[in-house]
Amino acid sequence: MVQSVVELPVGLEPAPVEQACEPTAHAPPKLLSAIGLLTAGGDGRIKLDETTGLNHYGCQPFPDEGLRAFGSSTASVISVPAYAQAEQLTERLSRAIAEGAEPTDLYATEMGRIRGEFLGLMGLGDLDGLGMVIARSGTDLHRIMAQLVGLGASEPPLVITCEPSETGSGVEQALGGELSAGASLRSHISQFRPAGAPHPCQIIVAPSREADGSLRPAEAVDAEIAAQASAAASLGRRVLLVLMDVSKTGLIAPSLGCALELKQRYPDQIDIMVDGCQLRIAPTTVRAYLQAGFVVAATGSKFMTGPTFSAALLIPAAAMQRLSAHRLPISLAAHTAKADWPQGWPGAEALQHGSNLGLVSRWQAALDEMAPFAALPPEQVRAFFEAFAMAAAARMDSDQAFVRVSQHPLDRAALDAPDSWDAVQTIHPFLLRGANGLMSPQDAHGLYRLMAMDLGGWARAVGEPPLGQANASLRVQLGQPVKCGQRSGGPVSALRLCASARLAVDALAPGGRGPQAVIDDALAALDKAAWLTRRMTSGPSPG
Repeated sequence: MVQSVVELPVGLEPAPVEQACEPTAHAPPKLLSAIGLLTAGGDGRIKLDETTGLNHYGCQPFPDEGLRAFGSSTASVISVPAYAQAEQLTERLSRAIAEGAEPTDLYATEMGRIRGEFLGLMGLGDLDGLGMVIARSGTDLHRIMAQLVGLGASEPPLVITCEPSETGSGVEQALGGELSAGASLRSHISQFRPAGAPHPCQIIVAPSREADGSLRPAEAVDAEIAAQASAAASLGRRVLLVLMDVSKTGLIAPSLGCALELKQRYPDQIDIMVDGCQLRIAPTTVRAYLQAGFVVAATGSKFMTGPTFSAALLIPAAAMQRLSAHRLPISLAAHTAKADWPQGWPGAEALQHGSNLGLVSRWQAALDEMAPFAALPPEQVRAFFEAFAMAAAARMDSDQAFVRVSQHPLDRAALDAPDSWDAVQTIHPFLLRGANGLMSPQDAHGLYRLMAMDLGGWARAVGEPPLGQANASLRVQLGQPVKCGQRSGGPVSALRLCASARLAVDALAPGGRGPQAVIDDALAALDKAAWLTRRMTSGPSPG
């Protein structure tokens, strides 16, 4: 059931056109602000709407202590401690620039520090030859990896990935080598021209769900992927297999057994990138992936709850040797700088000596979220996530307003990594059902926006009882609706209740509120979703 093959251009190089660069992309202004940095050096998704003051994900760039944050599968509002650290970083950078420091030198120094701190927090600092490429987003990581795999090949690689609804927006285009407008180092590129003769990049999409959103048998997905990868590799073609761990709805695909077998059979033809951009995988699991020769894509902005747009590609020594055998293509200069790459990478010298201090600021905030989580005992984290998952499932199963979206167990046994908290689901997707059946994607998006609003005044005005008023007043962030097939003749989208590193710290760290308080907030969030569903499908609606 492999879906249609998408033909996309690869190896694109921007034509020489007039460029309009963002202030922090090349030359930061003399006076920096924390909010300015946190929203700079990304793309249109983190720019603030002039009317709402929110970005594409519905997040503001400063803390919102009244918001109950369960949307870490999409994005998170920065926390008070992380914002305080971002302000301190901004002051330090401002002083350095005022004293005559070159922004490009500052950027290179900060990138080196971020590498060291991230690898230390992940327990990976002792892995010899491990490389870390820093980028603004998971989308950019996919683009970079696709180009690296294709270097030196007589034809572009075959890319095998999951359906777009289960991974990040723009990933399919990024794997094809398409350069998006608003790249971090060039904010406007009006046209493209091929670098040499144009070659199409073949992308095969292997869905993990049926048309109705139900799960396909994992064995069937594995068989299709193995057949396509083997056929290409046996002909000498390079293959990039993207392994999700985990997807937007909490899936691993293909299975680790399938990926490991393919890598063993075709070590020189198949590269495997773990799409771990959610970073819902324990450090011991990341280490095991790297030791197996897999490249791992991660971000600090999902599970770790840092501000949107901070990403890293972890490349083990053997893959480093192979992927760095050829010089970087000039097309990468549009969205990556020299300091983003490990020292000594061939071709990195030809990249711009640019600075993206916005990326530094967002990574700093992510590291500040990671540090207290890394200090928690893994067994306590696992127990909390298990209690959270059981409570959420029981609440959904007790109410006809919810239809839980099916998930496979998180099976990493083939990796032979120590068991940890990442064996427990932390993304809990669900559909909503009202008087007229399952909620449409349009209504799901409307409910998603209403969840973050205080509707207490409206509830009092229409005479809601006290419990309804309490539900209405709660402000909740859920994971944005994600497409989940078609049912009863129409498309549906799933919302997601997510546990995160920040919630685990709140539940378990000294001074936190404790596990039950966090779980009670999650149940209250589901109460509001159920209340809104009934209000939107019968009687007066706040929407």
